[in-house]
This record gives sequence, structure tokens and C-alpha cells, in this order.
Amino acid sequence: MTNPSADHRPVVRAVPHPGELDAHGIPITCAYCRARRDWLLLNVRQQVFVRCRCAHEWHEPDLTRAYFDQHFTEAEHEWADYDTAMRALAFDGLLAGATWA
Repeated sequence: MTNPSADHRPVVRAVPHPGELDAHGIPITCAYCRARRDWLLLNVRQQVFVRCRCAHEWHEPDLTRAYFDQHFTEAEHEWADYDTAMRALAFDGLLAGATWA
């Protein structure tokens, strides 16, 4: 019998991306707060989602799994659940509207 924890592979990979993001030459903008940078990119199986600091999250069809694999490194941490990960990475909405110079 195979040990399921021995073959553990995360279902979600999360990679912070502090700069602007444009997969096809058009900058991505948050529909809620109009932010243009400081994203959390989430690779969930074959889809890529973008999450803003305001906690708005959406599937971004212009960012493919291949694009994600080519441009971004593996996640450095894993968490027991999604909500804990979002709080730990400060993408839970607490910092909505905050900007850094």
C-alpha cells in the first residue's frame, strides 16, 4: 500500500509578483480597486488565477500554465489550508488600498 503523504504534491502553487503583469502587452488591473501591481499568482491545476491585496481574485485566461511555469519559480512554502495561506502572504484583504513606494 502506498503512503499518500509520500507522494504529496500541492494542488495550489502561490507565487508573489510585486511588479506589473502583462501576459500579452496589456497591463492587468484589479476590477475592484484598480491596482496594477503587487499580485499573488495562483496556479491551480491547469489554470492561473490572480489575487490582489484587496482579496479580489479571478481566473486570468491570458496567463496559461505554460506561462506560469516559464516565468515563475516554485512556491517556497505550503500551508494547511487556503485561508491560512492568504493571511500569511497578506493577500486576505487586510492591506487593501495600501501602497508601497
